[in-house]
Amino acid sequence: MRSIRESAGEENHFILGKRKPRDNIRRTVNLLEELESKIVPGDGAMGTALLEAGIPGCLEEASVSRPDLVRSIHEQFIDAGARVIETNSFGANAVRLGKFGFENRVNEINWSAAQLAKQCARNRPVYVAGSVGPLGITPAQGIDRQAVFREQIGALLDGGVDLIFLETFSDLEELALALYVKQSLHHCPVVCSLACTEEGALRSGLPVAEAFAKLRSLEADVVGLNCVPNGPGAMLRVFERVPGEGPPRSAYPNAGYPANTTPESFARAACGLAGLGARLLGGCCGIGPTHIAAMVKALAQRGALAERN
Repeated sequence: MRSIRESAGEENHFILGKRKPRDNIRRTVNLLEELESKIVPGDGAMGTALLEAGIPGCLEEASVSRPDLVRSIHEQFIDAGARVIETNSFGANAVRLGKFGFENRVNEINWSAAQLAKQCARNRPVYVAGSVGPLGITPAQGIDRQAVFREQIGALLDGGVDLIFLETFSDLEELALALYVKQSLHHCPVVCSLACTEEGALRSGLPVAEAFAKLRSLEADVVGLNCVPNGPGAMLRVFERVPGEGPPRSAYPNAGYPANTTPESFARAACGLAGLGARLLGGCCGIGPTHIAAMVKALAQRGALAERN
């Protein structure tokens, strides 16, 4: 089995704390241009796929110990039609990794996750998004949250991601902090995705529409939702209540609890979300390659997809 660093070849540049000059800015500008008028398909749930494969414990560490498996999952989503794939790094921050004794492996795990995704995207019209989730802590715990986000996002940028995907944030203040850190590190595009209730409110009670407006003022390139409880139908109802102005929107519904969303029903919901203004469409918990393939087929039949150049 080839290691990450052997496979990475000349891209093997694990430099901590330094942003190297990037050659993919034009690519990500093109992504934002595509999203202005057409729909770009995202991928589904890496975590679900890893759990189904029997990975125990820390899923993010699989990017180091099981690289072939992570590559295979990326490849399945690309083959299904995804053009934005997310790195296997959602919880790869020092706080969450510390629960497994991996708090000193943040750079290694995130850099490896970025490299794996880049290997799969190479020479294809596919963008790599560095996945960053919430920390799961409060300011009262006395941890420097900026430093935690900076370490993870910095490692993903060093690994060569095209954009940063801040996802599943239910606390707008924490998401704004992560966005600030990202903007201080690099000017690549950023997606800011919230997790809200079925009623369209954050944990604080703030309506999603107001949260989107705040994120627009903070210069988020794409704003959206993921993992609204109870599947695609619930997300559709939230989108119906949110005005459509502002930057492009993302929508990544989950499969519901229990996961009972069929690929066909997911595709219908995705078309509905597209009709409500979503431009970056993928899936969250429980959504696999067959769901993404059905979505891509349905959207292509409507002539809604950006061309694969």
